[in-house]
Amino acid sequence: MSDGQMLLAVFVLLYLIECLRLVPSTAWMAAGASNSGWGTIRPWMRLQIAGGSPLLLSPLPPMQAHALAVPWLFVPEQDSLRVRLTDSMSVHVAWDKLVPRVEETTLHLDAATCVRLPSKALAELWQQRLTEWRGLTPDQRRSAFLKHALTTLDPQTASQAAMASAQLTRSLRSCATIHFIWCFGIISVLYYRFGDSLAVLAAAGILLLLQFIQSWLFLRSTRNSAVSIPHRRWRALGIAFLPQLAMRAFDVVNLTTAAEPPHPLAWRGLLEEKRWLQTARQFWRETRYVSGWSQSESLSLEAEALQKFFRHEGIAEADYDPPAVAKQPTCPRCGAEYQSGITTCSDCGGVELRQPAA
Repeated sequence: MSDGQMLLAVFVLLYLIECLRLVPSTAWMAAGASNSGWGTIRPWMRLQIAGGSPLLLSPLPPMQAHALAVPWLFVPEQDSLRVRLTDSMSVHVAWDKLVPRVEETTLHLDAATCVRLPSKALAELWQQRLTEWRGLTPDQRRSAFLKHALTTLDPQTASQAAMASAQLTRSLRSCATIHFIWCFGIISVLYYRFGDSLAVLAAAGILLLLQFIQSWLFLRSTRNSAVSIPHRRWRALGIAFLPQLAMRAFDVVNLTTAAEPPHPLAWRGLLEEKRWLQTARQFWRETRYVSGWSQSESLSLEAEALQKFFRHEGIAEADYDPPAVAKQPTCPRCGAEYQSGITTCSDCGGVELRQPAA
């Protein structure tokens, strides 16, 4: 491997590292650039690091804006706080054992449980909120959670925030796309064709010019930002001289926010309707069909909040909770079919099966 090829490999590795973000394991990331065509990215939940999981942002051009959403991580129950660690795993922390403590962006709840949050400000907000919940009665906690849940389920606010972020970084993303093509396309071809020559040196000079332009665009777009970006001028200096920082400068603007992230279902106006309905059904099944659902006349706290949201949005029950059509007993949570005589789902922690209609 020549020196030029080694340098290109290092640039690719550094670029991919810059595309990685450590987010809450249950987080959802929307990626898009216009009023339509937004998709979702999920973190690698099997890899747990400091209460979070790594997520790879969209690495290839055209560069896309990103917006973060997080489901309800903390749900108050009668005797404990239920903490959602991943999509399929939750733990309970007794109220008398709950001692919230913030360490950077990680919220420690007791000696063994910690959750990574998108920002230190949000971790401190939840530290204060959970401390308040600890001193409330069960009914007061229920009311406080429902109030919080409904504020995170505002489709208009969530969509407007994502679109505003995409508009703010439009110039940065355009320059980053050109930068990516020039760095990994044009220069690579020139080096393969001419080797160590003046043509390659001139192309590297143009690459440096693109980085200076990106640094200026970054300073301009963040000049009047409502949120203070840590070490803004030092970051601009890094963008001017490091290609990987220049190509991902827009991510810093997109993902630096003091606002509480919305629930993923608040992206109804951002995602295409079919994709959104699939997500709605997934969240409804996870919250409605828990162990004991068939004997309980009341909904779980999360399911109650979702049901209020669906009714407010005019979503028919058959759309988010379609009736079973299988001829065998079916798990309403995961959809697995079982033979007659089996009453609970072994994969979902003993969730009662839905029996076929007579």
